[in-house]
Amino acid sequence: MSQNVKGEVAVPVTKYNGKILIMKRSKETSSSGLWIFPGGKIKEDEKSSEAVLRELEEETGLKGEIMKKGESCIDSGELGSWRLYPFVVEVKENKIELNHEHSEYRWVEKQEIEELDTLGELKALEILD
Repeated sequence: MSQNVKGEVAVPVTKYNGKILIMKRSKETSSSGLWIFPGGKIKEDEKSSEAVLRELEEETGLKGEIMKKGESCIDSGELGSWRLYPFVVEVKENKIELNHEHSEYRWVEKQEIEELDTLGELKALEILD
């Protein structure tokens, strides 16, 4: 890991009936008010594929199935640069249980994401193409 990269993050680009889940960061968290995909740090003893499903369930209550893994990339946000491991994850339901990290969520079309105030470049979206 290069010196300026703070850590590794698993990012589920979560799909349900062709729409993508995007979540708004709550006032209790960094990057408050910005829209992001759920996700979080990969633990030391964890594979990125395990972390992405764990993080999805922790932040939304949803269980999913990995459909595709994208190339890892570096993205930057309020707390520095992180190595992202993006996955496309399909879920069978769309009812979200928000935790303290997010205040709101939306199921959107890919092009709608460009209209939102997002954190970083959302490079994880590239794996949908």
